[in-house]
Amino acid sequence: MFGKISDFLFKILQLFFVLLFIAILCFIVKWRIDALYINSLSENKINFSLVDEFQKTKKDILTLKNGEIEDQVTTPQQLLDEDSNKNSNILTITIPENSSIDDIGNILIENNLMTSLSSFKSLVDTMGLNSKFVAGSFEIKKDSKIRDTILTLTNTESKEYEFEILEGAAADAVGKKLQSLGVIQSASTFSQNAKDYNVFYKFKPGKYKIQTPIKVKNLIEILTGEKIQ
Repeated sequence: MFGKISDFLFKILQLFFVLLFIAILCFIVKWRIDALYINSLSENKINFSLVDEFQKTKKDILTLKNGEIEDQVTTPQQLLDEDSNKNSNILTITIPENSSIDDIGNILIENNLMTSLSSFKSLVDTMGLNSKFVAGSFEIKKDSKIRDTILTLTNTESKEYEFEILEGAAADAVGKKLQSLGVIQSASTFSQNAKDYNVFYKFKPGKYKIQTPIKVKNLIEILTGEKIQ
């Protein structure tokens, strides 16, 4: 008796795994068909993963289960349209070799990424990135802030630093602290610049929050409160 029950359960389990294998195989075939169809509708390569197929199938099953009309079942074309909408906020711009700051600014203006060339040039100078622009093609969000666009076009990472300047600290002490934090590369160059600007002993005590990249001249102006000509 026990042997018959074991055989019956084994056959049930065997049937279950056979059906599961067939279901997985059908799912993979459906995924490949949908992926091929979606890519046939687009000029660009679209990555339609198994996860995407699972989400599509789940949405279709729920739609049919709720008794909604079949036209509301997610189609590959709808998925393609959704992907297009996601990319509709992205612009691809190209920076040619040996482009000047004016050339780059005009390209951004032509693509409606900004409106003022003078403001762009002033910000680039403040960030100290005049010579850091890289030639090539870049993907930029249409609603991207101009500062973020500059960072993208120069392959530069932005960081924020918080530190405190103590009472009586001169340029040499401030420079060493900034170098240790990674705000500047050379404390000695920072000190020499402060001497050249006649502000070596004019650093104001207090807590500061600085966002890099930033030109050393502008950094010194912030930390001393002096306008450097």
